[in-house]
Amino acid sequence: MKYSVWIALLWIYMWGYPQSPLIIPTDNPSMDNLGQETSFISSRIKGNQLYLKIPETLFNAPMLLTCYDDMRRGYMQVVWVKHRDEILLMRQSIRSTSGIMIPIKEGLYLEDTLLARFPIEKEGAERDAHWINATDFFLNQEIEWPNYGVDFGSPVPSLSLLLDAKNFDDEVIIKTRRGMVRRKSKLSIPIYFGLIKLGIPMKARGYDYRMGFYYESKMGSPFNLQNGVANITRWRLEKKFKNQKWSVPKKPISFLISPKVPPQWRPYIKAGIEEWLPAFEQAGFKDAIVVKEMDSLNDWEAHSIHSNVVYWNPKKYIRGSENKDFGGTIGHLIDERSGEILRGDIFMGASARTVMENYFIRAAPLDARARKLPFPDELIGELFQVIAAHEAGHVFGLIDANFGEYQYPWEKMNDEEWLRTMRHTPSVMNYTRTSNIPQPSDSISPSLLLRHVGPTDKYQIQWAYKEFPWGTTAQEEKQVLERMIRWQDSVPWYRFNNNQMEVIGPTSSNEVVETDNPIKSTELALKNLERVVSLLPGICANQKDNSQLNRLYGKTLKLYYQHMQHLSTLIGGYAIHYKALNQPGQMYEPIPWEEQIKALDFLLKWAFDPPKWLTSPDFLRKVSYSTFPDIVLQEQQKLLVEMLAAHRFKRLEYLEEVSGNGGFLHSFLTKLQKGLFYESKTLNLGNRRRDAIQKTYIDIIKILLEQEGDFMNMESQFFIASDYSKGLLWQELMDLRTLIKKNMRQYPKAVRMGHWAKCLHTLNRIL
Repeated sequence: MKYSVWIALLWIYMWGYPQSPLIIPTDNPSMDNLGQETSFISSRIKGNQLYLKIPETLFNAPMLLTCYDDMRRGYMQVVWVKHRDEILLMRQSIRSTSGIMIPIKEGLYLEDTLLARFPIEKEGAERDAHWINATDFFLNQEIEWPNYGVDFGSPVPSLSLLLDAKNFDDEVIIKTRRGMVRRKSKLSIPIYFGLIKLGIPMKARGYDYRMGFYYESKMGSPFNLQNGVANITRWRLEKKFKNQKWSVPKKPISFLISPKVPPQWRPYIKAGIEEWLPAFEQAGFKDAIVVKEMDSLNDWEAHSIHSNVVYWNPKKYIRGSENKDFGGTIGHLIDERSGEILRGDIFMGASARTVMENYFIRAAPLDARARKLPFPDELIGELFQVIAAHEAGHVFGLIDANFGEYQYPWEKMNDEEWLRTMRHTPSVMNYTRTSNIPQPSDSISPSLLLRHVGPTDKYQIQWAYKEFPWGTTAQEEKQVLERMIRWQDSVPWYRFNNNQMEVIGPTSSNEVVETDNPIKSTELALKNLERVVSLLPGICANQKDNSQLNRLYGKTLKLYYQHMQHLSTLIGGYAIHYKALNQPGQMYEPIPWEEQIKALDFLLKWAFDPPKWLTSPDFLRKVSYSTFPDIVLQEQQKLLVEMLAAHRFKRLEYLEEVSGNGGFLHSFLTKLQKGLFYESKTLNLGNRRRDAIQKTYIDIIKILLEQEGDFMNMESQFFIASDYSKGLLWQELMDLRTLIKKNMRQYPKAVRMGHWAKCLHTLNRIL
C-alpha cells in the first residue's frame, strides 16, 4: 500500500509539475500552465519531450493540423485513431458538403493515409484518455503539406528544439525551433504547430465560375471556365437577429494589427480593411469587421486559430531584398469540408519606397505631394491603405482577377462626381493601379486617383455572404443567387473574368486603367508619362548616386510597355462575359475589326517608333556611357514576340470563321510587316533599334515556321502556328525578300545597305 502511494505521489510530481525544456522561452513562458488540462487535447512538456493526452471522445473526430512559418501556412484535416497499443494520426480525404471527395493528393484515390504512429504511454494511463510522446513528429518528421507552395524543407534533428506549448479549450499550440535545410543551408527556424477542433461544417455556398471567389481546395489547378463541384471560401457570418434586414453578426471578422506595424501606418491599414464594411452591409451585416491596433501580441495570440493578424513583412529591410518591389499577400486556414475560412492573415510587404515610386510614375503630374521624395506621411499612409484593402478582399475569399474592366466610360475618368461614387475602377481587387488618365487641367482630387473598394466588390460580397430567412428552400436560394449573377447582363462592370495564361482581350490585362476606349485612355496616359520623364531629374537631384534615377526611369519604361501591351490585346481580342448556356448573347464578343486596326496603327507609331522624350531624355547623357542595356529595345522585342504569338493567330483565324469574312490574319500580318519595314522604300531611314526590331521580326517568324509540335499532344499545339498561319507568314517573307532585292538594286549606295544585305541573307536561308 505504501509502495503504491509512493508511486502515485511520484507520478503526480513528474506529470503535474513538468521540468523545464532545454531552452526557456524568453517571451511569455507558459510552463506553469502546461499542466492545465481541457476536454480537448492537452499537452505537457517533461524534460525535452512533448506529451499529448488524446481523450477517446476525440477519436475519429475531424481536426485541423496547422503549421506556421513566417508568411506560410500549412494545414490539413486529420483524425486520431486507436489501433491496438498505438494511437495513429491519419490524414483523410475530405467529404465536401458540395457533394464530392477532395483527395489527399491530386491523382491519389485513397480515403486516408497514415501520418504518424505513437505508442501509448503506460505511465499516467487513464480510463478514457491516452498519453503519447509526440516529440519526434513535431521536431523531426518530414511532413508533406498539401497547400500549394508550402514546403518547410528537409528536417535536421540535431538543430531541432522543443520550446513551449499551450492548451486551450479547442486547440493546442506547440512552439518549436525546427532544424531544416533551405537553400543548401542548415537552419533552425521558429515553427508553430497547432491542433484545432473542427465543429459542424457551416452552411456552404456553391462555387460558380462567373463569380470571383477561391474554392476550398488550393492543391489543384483552378476550374477556370467550368463549374467544378466545390464550395467557395468565405467566413461563417451569421446574423444575430435572423429576420432583420440588417443585423450584427453573431461573431464578426476580427483583425489584430501586429505591434510590429509602425504606429504611423496603423490607422491607414485599419481604414483599408474597414473599407469593406459597406460591402457587408449590402449583404445584410452591420459591423461585420472589427480591427484592433495591438501594442503587444504574445505568441499564443499570434498563432491561435481565433486570431487574424496583420503583419509587417520584415524582408523589405534585409540587404539583398531592399530593391525588390514587394506588395502584399495573405495566408488562409480553411475547413475544406465547407469552404469556411477559419483564419486569414495579411502580410504588408511593400516598403514606403516601393509605394512612393510606383505612385510617382503614375500620379506625379496630378498630385503636387508626389513631386518631392520622400512623400508626406499622409500620402504614404493612403498608399498602404490601398494595399490593405486589396489584401483584405483576399481574406474575405476574393481572388486576384479582372472585375468589370474594359467597361467604365473613358470620358468619366476626369468626372469627379462619377469618381467619388464609382471610382476609376470597379474593384480594388483589379491590378489597375493608380489612375494616370486625368490631365493636370482637370484638377482631379488626388484621393480619386487611388483604388478603393468599389461597386463590384460590394456586389461580390453580397452574393457570397447574403443570408436567407428561415424557411427558404435550397431551390429558392439557388434561384435568388442565379438572379444576382444575371445582374451582370445589365450592369457590365459587375462582370468577372479569371486571369489566365492567354490574355485574350482588354478585359484581361493588368497594370493600367482599362476603360471602354483603350486607345483614347492610352493617349491621355502617355501625355502624363511624358510629364513624369520631365520630372525625373528634379526629383532625383539630391541623390548621391544614380540608382534612384535609373530605377524610376526603368519603372517608367515598364509602365510604357504595359500601356502598349494593353493596346495589343485588342488585336485578336474579345470582350468577355461569362454565361450559362441559357443566357442570351456570346461569352466572347470580338473586338470590332476597325478597333483592332486602329490599335495596330497606334502600336506601329508609339511602340515600334517610340518618341525621343522616352528613349533619349537629356538626363541619360549624364548617367550613361553605353547603349547597353537598352530597356526600350527589350520591351519592344518582348511586345513583338507577343504580337506574333501562335495563339493570337489562332484567335484571328477563328474570327475569320465566325464572321464569314476571311483575310483578317493576312491583313494583320501585311500591315504589321509594312509598318515595321516602311523605310525599306529608301533603305536610308531607320536607326539601330529599328534594325534590331526588323531582324527580330524575321527571326521570330523563322522560329514559328520551323516549330513542329506533337500533333498527338493537343496542349503542345497552343504554342505552334497552324499550317494556315505558316503559309501566310511564308508569303509575307517572300514579299519582303522581293521588296528588299528591288530596293537594293535601286539604291546600291544606300547608307544601311549592310543591314538590308544581312536581312536578305537570313530570308534566303529561311526560304
